[in-house]
Amino acid sequence: MTKKLLHFTMAVLFAGISLWACSDNSGGEPEKGAIKQMTDQVAKDLVHQIRSPINKARAVKEREEDRLKDWEDTAEESSRID
Repeated sequence: MTKKLLHFTMAVLFAGISLWACSDNSGGEPEKGAIKQMTDQVAKDLVHQIRSPINKARAVKEREEDRLKDWEDTAEESSRID
């Protein structure tokens, strides 16, 4: 009887350790493979290359609008003085 209890205890411990070792305790997103990481990096680079000129154009447009507004304000002030 003692041998049976010992074997049963060993089997339960082995099964518990096996299940614990196979479980995924990372709790987060699984690691990306190398191809997925490279694909994501290329996509980020492309988005940056596309958005960069657009953002520069918007900045130039805003500066031009500010300059035009300043010019109009100056013109209005000079017409009031005359």
